[in-house]
Amino acid sequence: MDSLALLAFSVPLSAWGLSRAYVWLIVENGHATLSSYLFFLALSALAVKLSLSLFRKHRFECRSRALGCGPVAVSPHKDPVLGLDGFLKALRALKSHKLLDFYAVNFASYGKTHYTIALGKWVLMTNEAENIKTILSTKMDDWPIAGPRLFATLPVLGPNSIFTSNGEAWRRARALLKPSFERDQLTDLRCFDRHIGNMLSKIPADGIAFDMQSLLLDMTMDSSTDFLLGYSTNLLTKASPEAEHFVNNFEYASRESAKNARLGPILYYLPHPGLQKAVHALREYVRVYLKKAMAEKEQHAGIKHRSYVFLDELLKANPPEDYTIDQIISILIAGRDTTAVAMTAVFYFLARNPAVVNKLRAEISSISGDTPTWEQLKHMKYLNNIVKESLRLFSPVGTNSRTSNKETLLPRGGGRDGSKPILVPEGTPVRWSSHVLQRSKEVYGPDADEFRPERWDDLRVSWEYIPFSGGPRICPGQQFALTQIAYTLFKFFKTFHAIEAQDSGPFLAKASLTNSLPYGCLVSVRRA
Repeated sequence: MDSLALLAFSVPLSAWGLSRAYVWLIVENGHATLSSYLFFLALSALAVKLSLSLFRKHRFECRSRALGCGPVAVSPHKDPVLGLDGFLKALRALKSHKLLDFYAVNFASYGKTHYTIALGKWVLMTNEAENIKTILSTKMDDWPIAGPRLFATLPVLGPNSIFTSNGEAWRRARALLKPSFERDQLTDLRCFDRHIGNMLSKIPADGIAFDMQSLLLDMTMDSSTDFLLGYSTNLLTKASPEAEHFVNNFEYASRESAKNARLGPILYYLPHPGLQKAVHALREYVRVYLKKAMAEKEQHAGIKHRSYVFLDELLKANPPEDYTIDQIISILIAGRDTTAVAMTAVFYFLARNPAVVNKLRAEISSISGDTPTWEQLKHMKYLNNIVKESLRLFSPVGTNSRTSNKETLLPRGGGRDGSKPILVPEGTPVRWSSHVLQRSKEVYGPDADEFRPERWDDLRVSWEYIPFSGGPRICPGQQFALTQIAYTLFKFFKTFHAIEAQDSGPFLAKASLTNSLPYGCLVSVRRA
C-alpha cells in the first residue's frame, strides 16, 4: 500500500477513532477528569503526527517520481520499528570478527542499494561506485561528516579533528596537515630507515613464529611520531609503561566508539563509563606528551632536523590545548593505525603466496645497494602492484558513511534493476563498504576474492577502488603510507629470503575505527 492510500485510509479512521474516544472518555464519562482530557489530547497529537508523516511521505514520493527517481529496496526486518533482528545479527558478526562479511551478504541479498533499520534509524546502504563518487566528490557539500561517521570518531578524536570537522574548520586543519606530506618530505627516507631497522632487529631467528602485526603497529607509531612531531615514541627500543597504557586505551576507545556507531546511533547517547575513562586517559597522556614537546622545543630553539614538522607549525598558531590534542590524536590514527593495517595486509597475503614473494625479490634484487631512492620505489611496478592488490582485498577502513544535510539526489539505486536515480531525504545516513566494493566480480573478474597482483598490469579502475577514500577529503597521508609500505617491503626482502604463514584460520577482520587482524599476523621467516 502506497503513502496516498495509507493517508486516505488513516485520516478517516483516525477521525472516527478520536470521535469514539471523545465520547467514551468525556461525553459518556460522568466523572471526566483532567487525566481524561490529557489522554485524549495525547491521542489527538499522535493521530495528527501520523497523518502529517504520511502526508510528507506522499509529497516526497511525488517529488521523487517527478525527478525520474525509482523506489529503493528495503531489507526485511522482523522488527519493523527498531530493527532489533538486524542489530543482533550485526552484533554477532562484530563479536565474531565477520562484520565485513555481514555487509557482503546483505548487499548480495538485498541489492547494491537498499534501506535498513539501525535501532530505529533508517540507513541507506549503497555500494554503487557512482553514488560514492557523488557523495565524496561531485556533491560533497550535501554530505558532511555527521551521523554514524561522526559518532564513530568524535568521542576519541574530538570536535576539532580533521576527521570530525566540516567547512572552514576542516579546511584549516587540512591546510596545517598537508605540508607534512609534500614530496620533498617523502623523499627523505632517513626518517623511515631507523625505525624499520629497529623493527627488523626484533624479528626472531629463522622458523620461529612471531606476530608481524604487533611489530608493525609499534614501528608505525614510532615513525609517524618522528615524521610528524619531530621525535619518536621509540616503542620498539625503550617503550615506557605509560606509552603502552596509552596504546591500550586508544585501541579500546577506538573499538567501542566505532561499535556504537555501526550498530545504531542510539548507542552513542547511552552512558559508557569504560569508553569515557579510556578517552580521558589517552587525552591526558597526549597532554603530558604535548607539554614535553613544547619544553623540548624551547630548549632546542632554532635547531631543525627537517624543513617542516607538523607540531612546530601547529604551535606557531598558538591554538587552544584541546585543539592541538585533537589534531595529534588524528595524526596518530592516520599515521599509525592505517599504515600498520595496510602493511599487515601486504605481509598476510605474501606469507601465503611464495611465488609472488620470489617474483618480488627478483625485482628488488635488480636495485643495487640496500637503500633505494624515492624515485626507484615509485618505479618498482610489481612491488606497487602487490601493495594495490593487498589494499584492494583488505583496506584499513572497510566501511565509511556520510549524512545528507538536505534532500538530494544519488544517481543509481532506484527501480527494479537499480539503474534509476534516487531521492534521499535530509538527515539520512548513507553507508558503503569499500571491502565489498573492491571485491566486485563485475570489475575485478571471477577471481576477485583471490590475491593476484598481476591483475594490475592492465586493470584500470576509478571509484571502484578507494582504499584511501576519494574527493577533496581523500587521505592527505596517502603517499606517506604508500612510501613507507614500499620502503619496508624493500628493506624486509633485502634481509629475508622468505616469509611463511604460521596460522591456518579463516580470514577475519576486527572492526574499529580501522580494521585489523583480530589474532595478529603469525608468520616465520628465513634469512637471505
